[in-house]
Order: sequence, then structure tokens, then C-alpha cells
Amino acid sequence: MTETTQTLPFQAEAKELLELVIHSLYSQREVFLRELISNASDALDKLRLEAHSHPEWSVSEADLAIRLEIEPARHLLRVIDTGLGMSREELARNLGTIAHSGTRKFKEQLAAAQTSAEPGGNAAGAAGLIGRFGVGFYSAFLVADSVRVVSTRAGSNESWRWSSNGQGEFQLEPVATSRRGTCVELELKPVGDGDEAAQDYCRPAELARLVRRYSDFIAWPIQLAAAHWDGPAELKRLVAADGLEVLVLNSQKPLWERAKEDIRPDEYAQLYRHLTHGEEAPMETLHFRAEGAQEYTALLFLPAQRREEPFQRPSEHADISLYVKRVFVMDHCEHLAPPWLRFVAGVVDSLDLPLNVSREVLVENRLLRQIQGKIVQKVLAALGEMLRERRADYERWWSEFGAILKEGIVLDHARREELLALCLFPGTTGAWSLLSEYQARAPKEQSKIYVLSGTSKESCERSQHLEALRNAGREALFLVDPVDEWILAQVDGFQGQEFLALEREAPDWELASEREHREEQERHMRATLEAVEAALGSRIQTARLSARLAESPAVLVNAPGSMGPHMARVLAQKQQAQRPPARILELNPTHAWTTRLKEVQAKDPSQLAGLAELLYGQALLAEGSTLEDPRRFAQLLTSFVLSGTSPS
Repeated sequence: MTETTQTLPFQAEAKELLELVIHSLYSQREVFLRELISNASDALDKLRLEAHSHPEWSVSEADLAIRLEIEPARHLLRVIDTGLGMSREELARNLGTIAHSGTRKFKEQLAAAQTSAEPGGNAAGAAGLIGRFGVGFYSAFLVADSVRVVSTRAGSNESWRWSSNGQGEFQLEPVATSRRGTCVELELKPVGDGDEAAQDYCRPAELARLVRRYSDFIAWPIQLAAAHWDGPAELKRLVAADGLEVLVLNSQKPLWERAKEDIRPDEYAQLYRHLTHGEEAPMETLHFRAEGAQEYTALLFLPAQRREEPFQRPSEHADISLYVKRVFVMDHCEHLAPPWLRFVAGVVDSLDLPLNVSREVLVENRLLRQIQGKIVQKVLAALGEMLRERRADYERWWSEFGAILKEGIVLDHARREELLALCLFPGTTGAWSLLSEYQARAPKEQSKIYVLSGTSKESCERSQHLEALRNAGREALFLVDPVDEWILAQVDGFQGQEFLALEREAPDWELASEREHREEQERHMRATLEAVEAALGSRIQTARLSARLAESPAVLVNAPGSMGPHMARVLAQKQQAQRPPARILELNPTHAWTTRLKEVQAKDPSQLAGLAELLYGQALLAEGSTLEDPRRFAQLLTSFVLSGTSPS
């Protein structure tokens, strides 16, 4: 080998970040072993999957294992796997880049988490950040003064050592070729002042306890040399592939194969954390078996909160791993759940799918389609039960994942009504509401469901479209997610009642006498309205008097079938649209602005164009939209105020 040792900087402020890991993220140092074992398990899974394409590797099932080695006299602990291993580039990338978001973003989210933490400690609020930033490996520095990683990638004859003391730099150097896989060696810290001494992790009984607590469900054997063991003799003994007599510290039986009544909630939570690389417990656990024409076991979790990956695109598929007869086939199996259930995590283990199944075959496999149908059924049933029995939990869950679930209304016509029944909407009552609850509260004479689209609940609450509705004693639901406008375009209504979009359709609560009076006023103001239309040009489709305003002078209304301003802004951000469509300007027939417009049209028509622009800009600002020409608006406002031509 011609390359020599290199010292490279971490791609983040490592010393500061590691201090955050040590002092803020982890309430217990012992979780470092869980993190390292999880990484080793992932490496073995990856090897078995990739080995299908590389028969020359001659991977033996008996050779796949995780081993813990200890040297108490030297205060060394090693976590060794015979998995895929890493090349030099992978070591530098995977272990040399701490936190994809960088320390600044990491600290911001940590501070936010700590703000919401329970009194008495910051770890509870910050725990959810672990796993979102790729910091699991660095938990080793909780107990180690220095960490060395030697790795050989499968199919390669080169080995590399990564080493660091966690102070901002790491070293990479070639070493004599070792066997395939990765060895993480920890030089444990000296005995400290706390109840837990880092060197306790050289004690076999303590390692066995941690494995049983955190990693008992790992399918790979976690071995410890029998010569080190000084505890009870109930652990399984065997001779490993390299001839060493070892004890197996974990049961190896996958959790999903055990009877539900024999599994504790904390064991389910441990598996969930292993699958998602997070710290929080799931909101709901679904564990079921299918027997008969096809046999499979599914263990699924509904998360309590979103797992954000900074600077990474959100996954489009559920985090469900597919196994066949306990053999890992693939993770993120897109055929096990539709995209609108991509928040689901878990495992499906089938006895019927062919073991050498390829991704192309999976697409057409009838059994997979049947499994997906069952998963959808079970998830929706669980959500329905949570909604009925634990409304507060459901509302918390909905605030995180409701927008994703609503995509199914557009994508899955067969389940449209069922999904609509699960939807919660904010509204004028200030609380979450089901469509069925809204219908039950509505007056008997109300035949439609009033909805209002906006960018947020707060913007909807301030909307001018609600003025007359509130005066009429009616209630509206708010549609604040981008998917809602697609729902409105494709769904007529719910349980026999149509949706009435307040921002684009005329109110239906106006009395006939009121409508006749307004139409008479509009005929008398036709010349003024036409002058407003001419002044604003292509910015509006038409100008008319409004039945939806009580206090505001004017409001912009979407034409039926047109794109709303909320969706126009979303598309503009994606550079798919440059300008929102022209809308309808409605004037309040009882407001002083309207009277002033009519007076100016009669006495000094040259002033009307500026007044119309000012009124149009005011309507844009009132709904939260951006002015097309703020400077022009400011000049007009100054001119009209100083000239005394203002409407009030």
C-alpha cells in the first residue's frame, strides 16, 4: 500500500457537537451499546442482501454474527461484525460527517426540544433528535476516550483504520488486511464520579444485561467468548465459525414471531427504535398474523411524531422491511403500503413469497397486493379505534400525519369515504372537528358544508370571507394543507352534502330579499364597477358587489373551478407557476369605500384608477398575499391620504 496516514477534519464542529451528544441527548450512557449493535446488525443485513448479486463472496450463514470482545486490563471493548464493511471513502463519509444539518441547525432543534421538555431534565425533550442527525455512532464517546474502527469491505482486499478522540479530527490509515466486516474498538474512560463507571462495560454480566435490555430481538447472534463468562450457565453455548467457544447473549428470536401476550410494551418500543433509529415510543402498535391461503406476520408501528431528515428528501415509501422465512429481503418495501401510509414503520415476514424474489417480480406479485390490502385495512381500523377511544392521542397524531393520510382521498377512490370520515379539520369553533361532527352541529336548513382554504388556521380565522358567515351564525371548516385543494377538485362532498368553498362560491344563506336589493344596487353602480375593471385590467376577471362582507371594503374571490391563491403560491415555490390567476373583486355595498368610488366616478373619473388600485392592494394584504408593486401601493396610499381623497 502506498497511501499513508491522513488527518482530516470532521465536517461539522465536532467537539461542540459531541458535547451536545454527551450532555443533552442521552439520559443514559449505556445506550451506546445498542447504537453500535444496531449498526452491526444493519451491516449484516446489507451483506446478505448484496451477496445475492455477488456469489463469488461465498457468504456463509454460519459466519454472520456480532461479537463482543473485552480486555479488562487494557479497558478495551470491541464490537465486531462480519457484515458488509466499509471502504476508505465510506469510512470518511459515514464517520467523518457528523449531523447532516451541521451544528448550528442541530443546536436550534435541540434548543426547541429542550424548551418543550418536561421539568426536571432536558433529555426527554431532546431525545427525539437522536437518529435524525446520524449521531448514533458518536454515542461511543459517552464511554470512550478514543474510538478506533477497522473495516474491510466485502469483495475488497484493503483494510482501513478510522480513529479519533472526538476532539475535532480523525485519522485514516491503511492496515494489514483483516477479515471482512467492521471492528469498533473503544478505549473506555477511567472510573468517574457517577454511579456508572465506563469500565463496567468490560464486565461480561453488564454486557449481557444491556444486550437483553436493548438488543434481544436482533436476529443475528450476539456472541461473547465463553472464557470471559463468570455468571449463571443458562446462556446458549456454541462453537463459532472461527472455532472459538462463545455464549450467545440474545434470544435471536425475532419479536414478531413471539405471541403478542408474551411481549411487553417496552419490547415493542425497543424494536420500533431499532427500526426507525429514533428515541420516541410509537403511538400505536399493530401485531397480527395471516393464516390460510397465505401466511405472514406483520408487526407495524404508527409513529407519534415525524422524523425529519435535514437536507434529505422525505421518503416516499413506508419504512416497512420485508422478510421471507426470517430472511431479510429489502427495507422500505414500496409494495407493502401505499404512499399515503408512508409514515408506517415495521416488519412483514412471509412464508409464501419466493426467497430469491427480485424487485421486478415484487411489483406483480399477487400475494404482496393482498398483504398491502390487509395492512391498509388494519391501519385504518386502528386509526378509527384511536379516534373513538383516545381522541386526544388521535388529535396529536393527526397534527403530525393528517396531511399525509389525506393524500389517500385523492389516490384511493375506493377508500375515499372511509378516509374522509377520519379527517380532522380546524374551523371557526377553534377546535378540531370531524365532518360528521360539523354536520351534526349545522342548522337543519343548511344543505352544504362550508369550507375555506388558506395557508394556515390563523390566516383563515382572519379571512374576510367569514364576516357575513359569522353574522349569520354559521360555521366553517378550514382547509390549510396543500392537498386540500386537490381534494376539493375531486370530491363533491361527504355523506350527501356538497362542499361550498367560501373563497370561490356565492354564500347560500343570503335571503331572497337581500339578494334582490344587492342586485338592484349593482345595476345602479354598473358604470363604477366597469371603471374599476378597466383600471385593474387583467388582474381581475370582473368587479361586483358582495354578499359575504360585513366590515371589510373589498375581498378577492376565486372564480369557480380556478386555482386558489394557496395552491398558486405552492406551485410558484416549485417554479411551476409564475402568476396567480385573475380573480373576482367583490365590493362591500354598505362600506364607505364603495360610496367614495361612486362619488369619484361621478365627479373626477381620473382619480378612480388610483383608488381602485389602492382598494385591490388592500384586499391582497388582508388575505395575506404579496403586493405586486409595494412601492406603487405606498405612493398611492400617501397621495390619497395627503389629498384628503381617502374613503373615510
